[in-house]
Amino acid sequence: MNPTPETTADRTHAEGADAPALPTATLRREVTAADTARTFGPTFPEAASTPFVLGLAEVACHEAVAHELAAGQITVGVAATISHQAPTPVGEILTAVATQTGRKGGRRTFRVVLSDAAGQCAVIEHERAIVEARLISDRLDNRPRA
Repeated sequence: MNPTPETTADRTHAEGADAPALPTATLRREVTAADTARTFGPTFPEAASTPFVLGLAEVACHEAVAHELAAGQITVGVAATISHQAPTPVGEILTAVATQTGRKGGRRTFRVVLSDAAGQCAVIEHERAIVEARLISDRLDNRPRA
């Protein structure tokens, strides 16, 4: 997945007018045949797969906080709860709106609402960790291979 992020200029506010602004990002991508559940087998529908929906949400969450990362840092997903409520067919634009809901140390939590022309199709609660990219590369290089 290589969507071009469209990061919102507006910030969503937490509860109350005095609450600090929460980072948000919006990402849009047209669903292609390669993004569908059908790629996992002929019995699955030609609609955006749950892994694709989660991937789009992950990138939107990363984009929401990318401005606060230091050189060499990235965010990685560590947990997700997905409610995939409706299918999005090939050719439709799927939009993910990620809003940070919490932060503790290097962890960030988000609520992501995904929609298409027909309306809301998924809601994801997601947690990401801020890490050094080099450490992830080192772990991949040193991971035992089968």
